Amino acid sequence: MKVIIAHAYAGIGHKKAAEAVDQALRDLGETDVTTVDVLDYSNLFCKLLYPRFYLFLINRASFLWGLLYYFFDLRFIGSFFIPLRRFLHNINAGRFKQFIVYEKPDVVICAHFFPSDVVASLKRKDLFKGRLVTLITDLIPHSFWMVKHSDYFIGAIERTKKDLLRRGIDEKRVKVLGIPCDPVFGVSKDKKKISGQLGIKENFFNVLIMSGGFGTGPIKGIIKSLSALECELRDKVQLIVICGKNKKLFGELDSLKKDLKVKLSVFGYVNNVDEFMEASDCIVTKSGGLTTSEALSKKLPMIIIKPIPGQESRNCKILVGYGTAVRADRVSQVRGYVRDFLEFPEKIFGMKTRMNFLSYPSAARDIAEFVRNIN
Repeated sequence: MKVIIAHAYAGIGHKKAAEAVDQALRDLGETDVTTVDVLDYSNLFCKLLYPRFYLFLINRASFLWGLLYYFFDLRFIGSFFIPLRRFLHNINAGRFKQFIVYEKPDVVICAHFFPSDVVASLKRKDLFKGRLVTLITDLIPHSFWMVKHSDYFIGAIERTKKDLLRRGIDEKRVKVLGIPCDPVFGVSKDKKKISGQLGIKENFFNVLIMSGGFGTGPIKGIIKSLSALECELRDKVQLIVICGKNKKLFGELDSLKKDLKVKLSVFGYVNNVDEFMEASDCIVTKSGGLTTSEALSKKLPMIIIKPIPGQESRNCKILVGYGTAVRADRVSQVRGYVRDFLEFPEKIFGMKTRMNFLSYPSAARDIAEFVRNIN
């Protein structure tokens, strides 16, 4: 079986979800698997603008991003916009279309709606005769994910399926298998041993602070706020910050350590996030699909900080509704939640228990097995 997995690098989550399924297929013995970024097959203007425009909106104009997100999710607006969106995706992905037609894969799995749109157009023209699987990487799908000619949609949770059915997708085409992340997130490890390997001191309440691969968000404000905890609580806390690819933030935090009253360890981009989660007691993060899937697999309670209007705020609403996360719209609220967790540890236990309702730690393998058996 020849499988092509496609994503678009507009945030690290889509790429990691694609890579997780790639590895799961290989673990099952499938060797003819190729994972590609559709932007590598687009024109230079699209490749440069696509991720930069998204990052600009979420970092500098999040309100505008949220407005656009919800505006284009309105049914009558979405229906009007679909032809234009398809046209833009297709005109910018000529080489990707040629690639698919030339390779003739049996299955194309799309972890982003951009390549899914393009492959669907090839199916409409009978230029691609294989199966198209759209892998939704958020808990609630946007109208952009509604690719009419997709053979299957893989959803994160039952709520995802419910929303797909409401939007007119045939139930037979929907599979609830979870958002795929690296299987290591579903493996329990010795916390003491892992902490030692990471250089993290033992016997502290470890707060992991992450904000995506690009290191966005009010991380410095969160650290300063937690440094203002009452002395008897602050001395029990250790902050672990992963800055991702944000080298400027890494340098600023490294310099900040000497002025803080709370213990702080700073890391740049890492490939062992699962071990940092294993060593932690809670995580302060955004509510992107992949990060939440990883935290759920690790049974790590979440403090979701200032979710971006749109997909993140929708994910956050679901997570908070299930009692697996709390939402903080101000950095001072993070301090309040950490204080609560320290004073009432049963809250942490309750959140971990409720995570079983949303966690799919074997999602990547389940998706790989489903793809292998597609007829």
